[in-house]
Amino acid sequence: MEKKRHIKVAGVLFFVWTAVILYGSLSPGDDLPPMGWLARIPHFDKIVHFCFYLGQVLLLLLWLQPSRGNRIWIALCAIIFSGTIELLQGEYFDRSADWLDFAANSAGALTGIPLARLAERLIFKKDSGNETPPNNDN
Repeated sequence: MEKKRHIKVAGVLFFVWTAVILYGSLSPGDDLPPMGWLARIPHFDKIVHFCFYLGQVLLLLLWLQPSRGNRIWIALCAIIFSGTIELLQGEYFDRSADWLDFAANSAGALTGIPLARLAERLIFKKDSGNETPPNNDN
């Protein structure tokens, strides 16, 4: 798949991922699917928060392809977004604001920066130096 197509796919996935975050964060707790056996994993909720924001920043960075210096600003925007959601949960929705959730969100968002860089190298890598030169002996 060419680079432009990868970038478009990342953009679409970013919006879908963000919609899932909003649904999961702002829906009443009774509307969410039961965690079943996953509830037995210690702090599973924090793992989910971490992964939500890691994925959001990863997809956003793959989509926007920002310069190196702007990557932290994108992660900070995701952190502000997550903090806003936590405040909204406590104020307007039948949910509780949890600052440990915010900490897990922030850690996930910041972890998305180096993972996006690694993903770019794997997805968009160029085969420079690995190509066999054409045989012009004919």
